[in-house]
Amino acid sequence: MLARILRRVAAFPFLLLPVFCAQAQYKWTDPDGRVNYGDQPPRNARQVERINAAAGAVASADDLAGLPFEVRNAAKNFPVVLYVTVATECAPCTRARDFLKARAIPFVERTIATNKDLTAFQALGGGRQFPVVTVGRNWLPGFEPNAWSEALNDAGYPQGATLPRTWQWPAATPLAAPDPAPAPASATPPSEAN
Repeated sequence: MLARILRRVAAFPFLLLPVFCAQAQYKWTDPDGRVNYGDQPPRNARQVERINAAAGAVASADDLAGLPFEVRNAAKNFPVVLYVTVATECAPCTRARDFLKARAIPFVERTIATNKDLTAFQALGGGRQFPVVTVGRNWLPGFEPNAWSEALNDAGYPQGATLPRTWQWPAATPLAAPDPAPAPASATPPSEAN
C-alpha cells in the first residue's frame, strides 16, 4: 500500500499541493467594507459566512437515498464537486462533466463566471486552471482522466456503477452567492420632519 502511494506522489507531485495549502474557511466584510477570506475572522468582522470546498455537495440522506450502497457511502464520505469556468469556451470542462456522468458519480457543479466567483474559488485554494474536481478534500486541477479515476477509486466510488433511472444531477450554480438586489427606490420622496 505504501509503495502504491509513493508511486502516485512521484507521478503526480502536484496532487500534494492542495493538502499543504491553507484553505479559507470564512468570508467576512471588514469595517472598511472590503470582503476578506481566511481561517478566522476578526472580532470586528461583519457578514461572516462559513465556506468550504465542498459547499453544497451532495451529502444529505435524502439526496443519497436510492443510490447503490457503495456509491452512497463514497458520496457521503468523499463528496465530489466540479468547478468549471463559463467565462470562456472550456472543452476540458465539458469532457470532465461527461467523464463524471459516465462514471456514475453524484457530483455538484460550481461555475466560475464572475470576479466574485473567482475570488471565492481562489480563497478555497483554487487557482486559474479549469476544470478542477474535489473528491473530499483532495483537489485535482485540470482534467486528467487517469488521476481522477484513481482519486475516485481511492474514495470508494465503484467502477461500473449505475445510478437509478430517476437520478438527476443538480443544476450547476455559481460558486459565490449573487449580491442581493437593491431595494426599489421610493416613487415619492420621504417627508421632511419640521
